[in-house]
Amino acid sequence: MRFGLILAAGRGGRFGSPKQRMMLSGHPLALWSILAFEQCSEVDLIVMVTDEGNVEFFEHEIKQRGIEKVEAVIPGGAKRLDSLKAGLKVLPPQGFVAVHDGARPFVRAEEIAKGFHVVQSKGPAIYAIPATDTLKQVKDNLVVETIPRECVYQAQTPQFFGLPILREALAKAEAEGFIGTDEASYVERLGERIHIIPGRAENLKVTFRRDLELAEELLAAGTCP
Repeated sequence: MRFGLILAAGRGGRFGSPKQRMMLSGHPLALWSILAFEQCSEVDLIVMVTDEGNVEFFEHEIKQRGIEKVEAVIPGGAKRLDSLKAGLKVLPPQGFVAVHDGARPFVRAEEIAKGFHVVQSKGPAIYAIPATDTLKQVKDNLVVETIPRECVYQAQTPQFFGLPILREALAKAEAEGFIGTDEASYVERLGERIHIIPGRAENLKVTFRRDLELAEELLAAGTCP
């Protein structure tokens, strides 16, 4: 089976307040991702992880909109890793999962489908876009070196894995005290090769309030979703 795991917990520290329920063109921000996964024929079931205080809110929103694939809305933790572990606990031992940031509202159903095709045929896969800025490695506010940008990509979500591999990667990280910044960073440590699927800049993550304004502008211009 193929599962969508939507991570929409956390305090929104950089945003200035919890952002999951912020309205974006008539829908709560985190619900946009749910709708994309609902529309994807490759997705069998969806699990949403959010703050404990938002569980009933999203259960109501999902029911009101007739969304059928959501198996559970469960409370997560303050950290991404806590929410990821909570979501994996309710998924079966076998199958494939697409882990997605609830703060990325413009993922498309066809992108989700493509990701599942890649993970099932080739192995772990993530969406990413090439870096366009000049990147510097810095130490103590001094430039160490310039990093060749043709070698650098900005990781996005969704990220696709077999459930056994992702669980094995998290167990290894916990034993070694490693905390990653995305799911792929855990799986890499198993020696697994992560396949890159070309992403879109429009699949933005709403991190700051200006990002929400940009998302509204993209919708108004017809660029997204």
